[in-house]
Amino acid sequence: MDSLGSSPSGIYWIASYPKSGNTWVRLFTAALRYQSEVDLTEMDGTGAMASGRWLVERHLDLDVADLTADEAAELRPLAYRSLVASTNTARFCKVHDAWGQTKSGADLFPTDVTLGCIHVVRDPRDVCLSLAAHSVMSIDAAIDQLADETAATAATAKRQLRERRGSWSSHTASWEASPFRRLTLRYEDLIADPLRHFTGLATFCGFAVSEEAIAGAIAATSFDKLAADEALNGFRERPEGMGRFFRAGRAGQWREMLTAEQIRRIECDHGTMMAHFGYHR
Repeated sequence: MDSLGSSPSGIYWIASYPKSGNTWVRLFTAALRYQSEVDLTEMDGTGAMASGRWLVERHLDLDVADLTADEAAELRPLAYRSLVASTNTARFCKVHDAWGQTKSGADLFPTDVTLGCIHVVRDPRDVCLSLAAHSVMSIDAAIDQLADETAATAATAKRQLRERRGSWSSHTASWEASPFRRLTLRYEDLIADPLRHFTGLATFCGFAVSEEAIAGAIAATSFDKLAADEALNGFRERPEGMGRFFRAGRAGQWREMLTAEQIRRIECDHGTMMAHFGYHR
């Protein structure tokens, strides 16, 4: 049990398009719940990956190796229900999938075991820079990926099942239209005023904690501290071939690093959804 005591059984989905601040929010949530720093080499308490193969295999006691991607996807809602049934407290799951249904029409993320969704969004002009570094690709290739409505991860990844992501716009719109009670957090707002917006997260999740506890969790997961910890001990979730996971920790880098044509492409692809979140052209 975490230090906040008992809470309703169910799942909070921490949902975002990749490279939008999901890891930071997970680390903060774990630091607040357990009132301790998080070991980046272990990532204990930060929540399961919703597309993790182990989650399905462990909770349904089967091997997904011989299943098709569609067959494995049908099992995910069953695994989430089993996860909730196995505990008497809230669980947090990291999600990079778009919200939607399986091929049979079942909700991939079932409402009956959902406590809420923490939807983290970030300016796609900055997302493309982090995505390029994370995936070791060119910025132009990252911009193409952000606009790809068919974007998905490999169906046979070693640790994960396929994630259907779609484009940045369709992914973001899908979670904004999901049927869950939802807290939407902009990455830029978390940077500008972390105490205010992380306090909103704590309230949304029903955490009865003091402002001092929230400030302590913010300090424990500050970018400078996380970057230093990664440099010293490494980071469990850093992909092979990637130099650093915690790269810059600031907003608006696109103004310095993107060409005018690259900015035009992103704004043309995602202008409507950008405007919805206040990301001005």
